[in-house]
Amino acid sequence: MNSNREDYLQAIYRLSQEKGYTNNKNIAEFLGISKASVSEMVRKLIEDGMIDLNGTKILLTEEGNIRAQDLLSDHRLWEYFLCNILGMDSEKIHEQADLLEHVTGDELRESLNRFLNYPTKSPKGKTIYKNIEE
Repeated sequence: MNSNREDYLQAIYRLSQEKGYTNNKNIAEFLGISKASVSEMVRKLIEDGMIDLNGTKILLTEEGNIRAQDLLSDHRLWEYFLCNILGMDSEKIHEQADLLEHVTGDELRESLNRFLNYPTKSPKGKTIYKNIEE
């Protein structure tokens, strides 16, 4: 999955937290893009099995929900590293973590987690889902 699709998936996840779904208009506003662009990506994410469409409601599939949480976990893990290990300003870490989350494979994630002792919260207090015991 490319970084553009991953960004959409994260946006859908974040926007769906309150109601369990979102729509093209909300995604377009959140990402600052046209509804036509959203419609095209929605089609691709449906083909990928990441989302379902129920009328105008866009819902994450189980696979889409897991993938979105994995991406958010990687993002928050990098925020933790950048802030707590490298001492970067908390206002600047989001942009850098956004770049790094897209290139984080399983081996790198595991090594980073071992190095950081499996943190469960980002510097902003957000959950690192992959490190929460179920």
